[in-house]
Amino acid sequence: MDSKGAAVATPTQVYEDFVPSSKLVQEQHSDTLHLILPGFKKEQMRIQLTKTGILKISGQRPIGQNKWQRFQKEFPVAENCDKGKISAKFENGILHVKQPKLITSSVKKENEFAAKEAENSPAAKRQKTTLRDEFTKQDNNLKTSEQTEAKTLAEKKLPADESSSSSSSDSESETESTDDETTGNANRLSASLMKPKKVMKMTLVALSVLAIGLYVANVMKSANEVEE
Repeated sequence: MDSKGAAVATPTQVYEDFVPSSKLVQEQHSDTLHLILPGFKKEQMRIQLTKTGILKISGQRPIGQNKWQRFQKEFPVAENCDKGKISAKFENGILHVKQPKLITSSVKKENEFAAKEAENSPAAKRQKTTLRDEFTKQDNNLKTSEQTEAKTLAEKKLPADESSSSSSSDSESETESTDDETTGNANRLSASLMKPKKVMKMTLVALSVLAIGLYVANVMKSANEVEE
């Protein structure tokens, strides 16, 4: 048989299976798959995402004459992964596959529920109670202070009223003494006008009484002078 008609045998390629080590890092907004592939180049790898949500990563590289090293691994993608934003980066012999997460309504509800739980915690309730008690205490102290000032003013009014009523029957010297005392009380009451609005009303009433008393005293004084 002519040798020219014989088929020429081609060398058979030998493949060595390689199992790379991997690590999945889960974070709040994304999961990142790290695949360690020493000796490989970016163009020697292939990444596929199936319709069923499986991430297939494979690759092969020559390691000698008719000898190749190859690998293939599959990783399930999380249900909340945004599959349209999956990205890959290869550097320093490590393949990084980033899988961003979707922000779903359930995640928002969980965050809102956690916030409400924190707000209704015993520590938060104790803080609210403490603040409420402090405001109530300050309000009570303010009311007590206003009542004390009103009581003090009322006590100061009594001597002035008695002096005004008694001045109508006293002599000329007693009338002059009453006038001085009334003037002093009027000055003190005028200074008290700077106090809160609740006290001002009482002060105006007291000033009216004092003014009437002073007027009556002057009228009586004039009448005594006419009689003399």
